[in-house]
Amino acid sequence: MKGLLLLMLLIFISCEKSEIPILPHNPGDILINQIELSTDYRFQVFYDLGTNMKISQNIKTDWDLQFESSSEGFHILINSSTFSAVSYVNDVPFSDNLNPADLIWSWDNANGDLDSTAFGDHRIKTGFYILDRGYNMNASPRGYKKILIDTVNTEYYQISYSNLDNSDFNSVKIYKDQDVSFTSFSFEQNNTVSIQPPIDDWDLIFTQYTHLFNDTITPAYLVTGVLSNYNVLVAQDTVYDFEDITYDMISNFLFSNDCNIIGYDWKEYSFDSGAFTINSLITYIIKDRQERYFKLRFLDFYNDIGEKGYPKFEIQEL
Repeated sequence: MKGLLLLMLLIFISCEKSEIPILPHNPGDILINQIELSTDYRFQVFYDLGTNMKISQNIKTDWDLQFESSSEGFHILINSSTFSAVSYVNDVPFSDNLNPADLIWSWDNANGDLDSTAFGDHRIKTGFYILDRGYNMNASPRGYKKILIDTVNTEYYQISYSNLDNSDFNSVKIYKDQDVSFTSFSFEQNNTVSIQPPIDDWDLIFTQYTHLFNDTITPAYLVTGVLSNYNVLVAQDTVYDFEDITYDMISNFLFSNDCNIIGYDWKEYSFDSGAFTINSLITYIIKDRQERYFKLRFLDFYNDIGEKGYPKFEIQEL
């Protein structure tokens, strides 16, 4: 009788194993894409990994400031793609005439740390800010604005701003668009503008941005590269060949939520040749907001007629 029970138990266990097979993880196809930033890097291009598609694009000078959109959000970003900078001014009236050369300037950290923004926590400050709006595509200055952050609450920000000579004074409410991470504002339009796609629709932005160096002479520099969306994780690898990286190797990589892990240094500029070359030994492993994994490697920075500003890459879902 015991032998019969043992035989039945073995048959049951055998059936269970066959009914719950462990399927292999099938990777996607290797796809090639090329993003147009243009030769003067005028475009900012939002890109989705899962569809391998451009979601939207804008001219980088279309906006000036971005305001955190969550109900409890208060952070303010400057337009890193135009080399914007901010200086905080205290203990003088807003109407005072100021010389930009006398000011101390700060930039946002491209790693996306909201505790490292140039504006900082304006809620605990009593002064105002000077914004250097950076440069146009032709390298001409975009000018300065004096800015006072009057109010921030769960629904909107209220700011007052003017030119340095106090002309063109405005006071505006900027309502939070909670479909996006940051609500964008343009001084040219004196209004909000549509820049960011909905939060979960994009993973990467191809753009110029301001990189910070540990250098007192040149602390910030305008570069061209790729930043990731918040909650997108990225690892950089130079050990394995692109073709050899598989889903089963995910645990080998150290992922970071810093937005500038892909950054700009997958390419290098030669002053001798006057051209960019790609470091094809770098592979980026990316976990998107939908928790899928991809590998990405850059192939070129030029289009078919030799114009710079057209990053080309291969990508595969793991």
